[in-house]
Amino acid sequence: MEIREWAERILSAETLQEKLLDPGELTDSNSGSPLLFSEPSRPAHMQLCKRTKEEKLPPFQEHGDPDKRAACLHRFAGHELLAVEIMAQALLAFPTAPSAFRRGVAHTLLEEQEHVRLYMNRLEELGVCFGDMPLYRHFWNHVPYLTCPLRYISVMSLTFEMANLDFAPLYGKSFAHFNDVKSAALMAQIEKDEIHHVAFGWRWLQKLKDPVTSSWDAWAGHLTPKLNPKRARGFVLHEENRRKASIPDDWIQRLKNY
Repeated sequence: MEIREWAERILSAETLQEKLLDPGELTDSNSGSPLLFSEPSRPAHMQLCKRTKEEKLPPFQEHGDPDKRAACLHRFAGHELLAVEIMAQALLAFPTAPSAFRRGVAHTLLEEQEHVRLYMNRLEELGVCFGDMPLYRHFWNHVPYLTCPLRYISVMSLTFEMANLDFAPLYGKSFAHFNDVKSAALMAQIEKDEIHHVAFGWRWLQKLKDPVTSSWDAWAGHLTPKLNPKRARGFVLHEENRRKASIPDDWIQRLKNY
């Protein structure tokens, strides 16, 4: 299947099955002209909504309640589905990007689809169907600013996915504390995959940025007005996860002290 067709089908899909379509062998011989979606089509029960300040994740001390853990996992599944859509948008928006970049985004998209499936399976075991709870716009609020591949990797790979290098192990540890081994193992898989996704963003930051601009300045300068560097970390910064993603120590320390 052509990458362009696959991305269009994801963003136009009105069923979850189509959102998670396995394209088989991908080709990229007809990337076409830039195509932008203002927002994706969604199943009727999975429409995007705006999150209020009151709609926070359950605090860690409540994770002993399986319903509270399910609420966390549902929110995370929503983030993964958003990532699937934003990556499909990037493939349509940047048809002339280097072929290696497009292949890398497509590979990451496939892994994000698998993350959605993993969350769905775990939610079902906890008695919850994906879509039973609200799903928020989140990443789509930033899409108008993702005007080039460098902005895309700065926001997605090196901010939102980098933050998950902290949040995934944090929630995994909490779930394990309450003896939810399956949910903890799921978070460990997410953590492992996010390291590779961040590494992809870091490699392309070096390739796409102005050689005279520092990596930090290139990244921070390509964030959206709605973001600042603090959004690239969690409550506790996991330095080793970033080193595994090839992030240098001086960059890590600057983020740690931001």
